Amino acid sequence: MVLHGRMIEDFGPSGDNMADRRQLFVEMMHLVDIWNVIEAFRENGVNAMELADQLPVARLEAVLSTVFYQLNKRMPNTHQISVEQSVSLLLNFLLASYDT
Repeated sequence: MVLHGRMIEDFGPSGDNMADRRQLFVEMMHLVDIWNVIEAFRENGVNAMELADQLPVARLEAVLSTVFYQLNKRMPNTHQISVEQSVSLLLNFLLASYDT
């Protein structure tokens, strides 16, 4: 997938610094639409949870995986994203944001 002249593969271990990760996150998240997020919540049973319940990290990871797998289904083969890397990046961001 080309992101402003760079390939996702360019964000691998050699260029794996925080600025590259942040840029990848910003450029990738505009591809996710609200309908896919709603469907991911439904598929993982988040819509049936009580408002006072806490969302376990494992379920949050499952929701994010569903979102990114669904995104890959809509993208052409030449523009596929790394689901594992995307889930890890967003999960770490959300957990770090929640802890502060």
